[in-house]
Amino acid sequence: MKRPPGWLAALLVAGWLGFAISGCAGEPAESPPAEKAAAPAPAPAPDATSLAQNREEAIARGIAYLVNEQAEDGSWAKGNIGITALCTQALLAGGKTAQDPPVRKAVDFLVKQQADDGGIHDIGLENYTTSIALVVLVKADPKTYADPIEKAKAYLIAHQWDETESIDLGNPWYGGAGYGQHERPDLSNEAFFLEAMHQAGVPKDHPLWKKAQVFLSRTQDRSESNDGVFVGTDSGGFVYSPHGGGESKAGTVDLPNGQKGLKAYGSMTYAGFKSFVYAGLSRDDPRVLAALDWIRRHWTFDENPELGQQGLFYYYMTAARALAAWGEPAIMDARRRTHDWRAELSDAILRRQRENGSWFNEAERWFEGEQVPVVPTSYCILALVECR
Repeated sequence: MKRPPGWLAALLVAGWLGFAISGCAGEPAESPPAEKAAAPAPAPAPDATSLAQNREEAIARGIAYLVNEQAEDGSWAKGNIGITALCTQALLAGGKTAQDPPVRKAVDFLVKQQADDGGIHDIGLENYTTSIALVVLVKADPKTYADPIEKAKAYLIAHQWDETESIDLGNPWYGGAGYGQHERPDLSNEAFFLEAMHQAGVPKDHPLWKKAQVFLSRTQDRSESNDGVFVGTDSGGFVYSPHGGGESKAGTVDLPNGQKGLKAYGSMTYAGFKSFVYAGLSRDDPRVLAALDWIRRHWTFDENPELGQQGLFYYYMTAARALAAWGEPAIMDARRRTHDWRAELSDAILRRQRENGSWFNEAERWFEGEQVPVVPTSYCILALVECR
């Protein structure tokens, strides 16, 4: 399998996982003078009752589609471990239990794939697949699977870049997670790793969280806190990786000084915002507020901001988890319009469901295309569950 550049930028590529919401996170950005005289009316909200019913029906149809696509051995996508873990996670989130045959078969399949070192993975996607599989075990039955859970946790923590791999605090890799032991870190891998640590209940005083704060700060387009590891635009959003002068899937923009600055984009900004919350940063931390301001200035579920339709369903899942983690029911955008994010995101996802219960992205990138629709279908189920 060709390694995707940001997997949960698409599954696996593979995130699980999801703003100023009300006024507790800081003052909204200033509106242009013309808007102060006549602020736009709030965005219309769909009927709550019918939307909730449609959402549950969509989840049920999506789950039925996944069950129908499952192989006899419990796997999906011809035995792909990461995709199998993602689909299983969607079934559990949607209401299936460890006693239901589809989940039981899938969990049995995943447990059999665990290596002696605790990893549960395909070649090349060790962090992604182990992280997603760990969440499956935690959600399925933490008592029954206590031993494989602890082994998977230890495996993932050991693969966070730090002094044990001769990566010191001054290295842009510090605190990050990559595809595997010898791979440079990126924010998509990091977000899946931290999602797994959060779901597995790793205490917030564990050193991994402080290390993660360092890596996350260096991935944020904020020169005051990213140690200058890349040139950006000081937008407050997030790029894909700080490695080698930085990388963004959204490309660059020409700066007044003649340099090219990396552009932040939607899915990574939500991933970084969520990870800041999990890592224990306060709600009024300037880094958190800068990310929140970027989200308010780029509010939309019509596209993955700065990437268009690419990675749209990964964006939906990541945004839903980030907004749920933030914990506020409404977001005020930069134009002072209030948004019921659960209603708006649900509506965007429901409008894109196929007749057979699946979702797939015509902008075929990062495992979201028609060839592997179980991946975007799982993303959408996970997002819709966060919208309940």
